[in-house]
Amino acid sequence: MDEAQLVGNAVLVIITLGAFVVVIQRFTQPINELKIVIQELKDCIKEITKDNDVQNKRLDEHGKQIDDLKIKVGNLETKVNMYHRV
Repeated sequence: MDEAQLVGNAVLVIITLGAFVVVIQRFTQPINELKIVIQELKDCIKEITKDNDVQNKRLDEHGKQIDDLKIKVGNLETKVNMYHRV
């Protein structure tokens, strides 16, 4: 009977440890998945920031061009007004 109890206790310990490992794994799996998703979001934010910087540079260049064109059009309007008054 002592050997049967020893084997039974050993099986019980193995099952308990296995269940404990499974429970721990179930708790850590969502955390690991969350870490992966957070890393993907960080990568997306970096890409969006890079795209935003490129767009801002282009907008600045276009703004300068628009300002130059406004000055040129203003000068042309002044010249046209001067010619029509004469």
